Amino acid sequence: MWKNLMLAMAVLALLPWVGEGQDAKSVLDGVAKTMGAADLKSIQYSGSGSTFAVGQNPNPTAPWPRFNAKSFTRTVNYETGSLRDEIVRTQAEQPVRGGGGQPVVGEQRQVQLVSGTHAWNQPGDTATPALAAVGDRLHQLWITPHGVVKAAMARNATVQSRTEGDKKVTSITFTEPGKFKATASINAQNLVEKVKSWVANPVLGDMPVETTYSDYKDFDGVKFPTKIVQKAGGFPSLDLTVSAVQRNAPADLQVPDNVRQAAVQVKTDKVVDGVWYLTGGTHHSALVEMKDYVVVVEGPQNDERALAVIAEVKKTVPNKPIKYVVNSHHHFDHSGGLGPFVAEGVTIITHAINKPFFEQAFAAPRTVSPDKLAQSGKKATIETLNDKHVLRDDTRTLEIHHIGANPHHDGLILAYLPQEKLLIEADAYTPAPPDTPPPAQPNPFSVNLHDNIGRLQLPVDRILPLHGRIVPIAELLKAIGRAP
Repeated sequence: MWKNLMLAMAVLALLPWVGEGQDAKSVLDGVAKTMGAADLKSIQYSGSGSTFAVGQNPNPTAPWPRFNAKSFTRTVNYETGSLRDEIVRTQAEQPVRGGGGQPVVGEQRQVQLVSGTHAWNQPGDTATPALAAVGDRLHQLWITPHGVVKAAMARNATVQSRTEGDKKVTSITFTEPGKFKATASINAQNLVEKVKSWVANPVLGDMPVETTYSDYKDFDGVKFPTKIVQKAGGFPSLDLTVSAVQRNAPADLQVPDNVRQAAVQVKTDKVVDGVWYLTGGTHHSALVEMKDYVVVVEGPQNDERALAVIAEVKKTVPNKPIKYVVNSHHHFDHSGGLGPFVAEGVTIITHAINKPFFEQAFAAPRTVSPDKLAQSGKKATIETLNDKHVLRDDTRTLEIHHIGANPHHDGLILAYLPQEKLLIEADAYTPAPPDTPPPAQPNPFSVNLHDNIGRLQLPVDRILPLHGRIVPIAELLKAIGRAP
């Protein structure tokens, strides 16, 4: 009997130990006490390293573009649910490939904020609403080392313990309804070691994010990691070495009036008969009327923007269905609104390089915040082009061309109306405000666009950029230093 008992104990010692139904409050209280989170109202931490532009890769299988973060300062107010990131970044990768504001000439300062249900950018004195960024920024706020503890305490977290090799790990799992779900791993020292989270993303659905915290030090009674590494959607998204931490730092982040009043809106401007420019935000679309149907060029950002665009299209041309939505490229800010079009049964036209990515993305789980695509149960219909695709009837012709060898995206496409001599494009050229002097270094994306217009022999009178404003072709020539 004794030998059997010893054998059983030996076997049990080799098995992972799992504790179900532990007192979550006592566990979280212990973690909060160790990390100095109990009386922590706000925190500011600074460092340097690398940032990455999520969703801005030069093709769907490439990593996110990387930038040097000369300085990175994050200020968090846990009491008001507010966050402010100030980043000074420089170009890291040469040659320039992908989006995210490339190319960065010299040093660029970014200021990104969120408070409650409002997000905005403020690099200077003027605040620019960033309606589509609220969810992601709140997610970043609550997966900070102390934020995840506070969020778990407020969201009825469940606790489970296990052994991994010779290490005991405690997992804390909770959900922020409609925004994200997370599991935080607590090590034997009662410190947050890793956070696995899933955030609602308009393109990828439940996008996985993994954040690792290591090399903790004591900063005035607060335990904080000096190394933060994050992956989003399977690619690196942050690599930060922390050099300074301030507990209960000043963090009174007031929402500007124009941000508080901002709402999704679509403004319709008639360009010529049967062609409209749909603006009203940072990302635009275009509407082209054919004989029996209409075509929308670009479904950007997210459900809210796309649904507003669809409603405006139906109001503008009420008796014709939306048959096609043309997608300029897969970057998340330009494809995040495709889901509602798919839900409406609209066919996507995009470059062939994007089709496998979209098919996988649209089939991914969307459980954190079920969107229109998930609710519809529809499967996307996708038509592709490599070089050229033409829609033609008795009313007009709409040509879709690949912008060859553009550094912004390997599958970047434009739409062209030959009768009207109108060109619709995204990110290859964004006009500066009127009377702005041309840049000292021409944007390579814009130079490439001009070269492709020549290669394709497209007579262009005006450009309808999907950022900015309608301009004559002379503005592009001026911007790249080729004005006559």
